[in-house]
Amino acid sequence: MQGPREINPKAFLSRIKNTLRGVKVRSMIIKILKERKAVSVAQIADEVGLTPSAIRRHLKNMGAEGIVKNLRGRGQSLWTLTGLGQQAIDET
Repeated sequence: MQGPREINPKAFLSRIKNTLRGVKVRSMIIKILKERKAVSVAQIADEVGLTPSAIRRHLKNMGAEGIVKNLRGRGQSLWTLTGLGQQAIDET
């Protein structure tokens, strides 16, 4: 797993215990979604270097706080930043 150069403030979640590793992974996910707009779990997992199930868990927790959302359609599931997630990026 590669570490991000910066920690995104939206990577800290209020509903779960925040560990440094988890915050780093969520920061990388936010960075990937910012760069590509809509990405599959498999693509994120490949870039971050974790399993798809680990990425799904992070996305689920981030989705519960309104940072990301799942776009389902035509047999494919893609993840994107919500307005709240995009706002956090614009502030950093």
